[in-house]
Amino acid sequence: MACPQNVADKKAAQVLKILVIDDVPDITEILSALLCSLGHDVISAKSGIEGIDKAKTFHPDVILCDIGMIGLDGYEVARRLRNDSELKDVYLIALSGYDLEMDIKQCMHAGFDKHLAKPLDLAVLDGVLAEIHKR
Repeated sequence: MACPQNVADKKAAQVLKILVIDDVPDITEILSALLCSLGHDVISAKSGIEGIDKAKTFHPDVILCDIGMIGLDGYEVARRLRNDSELKDVYLIALSGYDLEMDIKQCMHAGFDKHLAKPLDLAVLDGVLAEIHKR
């Protein structure tokens, strides 16, 4: 999924390029649509491998990546992105159904910048994206 052109009223300076990686199609579709409605340029991928490939061509500012994917999990996606010279500085947000302290530490160790628990609170995500934009 990609955002339709002119979908948002936000100024171009506030738009982030966001890649959503999740192996559950309904999640990627809903999350992508919500992010588009917030004014961001969004594409999605349905697997870790597809996500890495799309990141190499889309050059996102932010990647939201599910942890528990079949095949290449989110931890490995993060490690590979951090080892790619062109993508190592992308802001990585882990999306996980688990939010214990050990889960968060494991995400940070893999290379994520932020951990957000599912179900995702859109207001919290919007706040995180606003902070990223300020960087």
